[in-house]
Amino acid sequence: MMKKVMKISIIIPTKNEGTVLGNCLNSIRNLDYEKDNIEVIIVDGHSNDNTVEIAEMYDCKVVYENIGSRGGACNVGLRNAEGELVAFTDADCIVPKDWLKNIIKEFKDEKIASVGGPNVTPDNDTDFAKCVGTVLVFLSKPGARYGFNIDRVTEVFHNPGCNVAYIKNTILKVGCFNENLTTCEDEELDYRIRKRGYKILFTPNAKVLHYRRPTWDRFRKMAYRYGIGRMQAIRLHRHMGKWFHYIPPSLISLILLFFILSFINFLFPLIALFILTGGALGIAIMSIYLARKKMKNILNYFGLILTWFLGYGLGMLRGILK
Repeated sequence: MMKKVMKISIIIPTKNEGTVLGNCLNSIRNLDYEKDNIEVIIVDGHSNDNTVEIAEMYDCKVVYENIGSRGGACNVGLRNAEGELVAFTDADCIVPKDWLKNIIKEFKDEKIASVGGPNVTPDNDTDFAKCVGTVLVFLSKPGARYGFNIDRVTEVFHNPGCNVAYIKNTILKVGCFNENLTTCEDEELDYRIRKRGYKILFTPNAKVLHYRRPTWDRFRKMAYRYGIGRMQAIRLHRHMGKWFHYIPPSLISLILLFFILSFINFLFPLIALFILTGGALGIAIMSIYLARKKMKNILNYFGLILTWFLGYGLGMLRGILK
């Protein structure tokens, strides 16, 4: 049984997060937990805005990373953490008062290495960002965990890094985060943790509010980077690849191949166009389903799903070489 009161280090990787970090740190300041047993570590990637100044206003421990990856930033945070438990969140998240208490109470035996919860779109996010959140939850249905949310405590294979806590010694035992991964560093760590026989739990009671990507460009970059990281992780551990991960890169490759082969037979570009038409129809059906309550969002949903499909697929293809 875990101790009721334990030292907790909250680690937040940042780079140019000045517009959102204050709200996150204010929510952490209001946590219902003994203040002497919380330290907040900002791991900054040399921001050129007021991120560090805001962190210092909230008396955070500020350290710097020169690695350029989230995994690297998390490891720098770990090396500077004094807590027995390390919790991770993002600068664009808001944590409720009972966040830590609801996480800690699930550490009931020594085999539980990690506990996390859902990240949900805030009610005051922009309309576009709410569409982003809806699409991410929808795309998580086949088995991804970014938008995962159920109403019971259950064992899972992974919790996203924006809302998760670990026993620090367990991370150290399995080798910390992989600093070479573009993304997916949190899931790759969880994969190794479970291979060692530890458990990872999800609790619906430890949710955070997570503001979504506010622009098309940032959403596109997110999709591309997630694709790169996924393929990098699959190259390390082939079982981290699920059937739905391979659909975007496979279809993109097939379409390009058929267009390249068009000089051999005129049927090849027709087949490529048939696949494109079928894909567009499929995305349209998904968009209509998501927009059934607010049809004004249908074009946003169509564009977001298409952007994710292309960005993620091209990212996975890039990840083969990166």
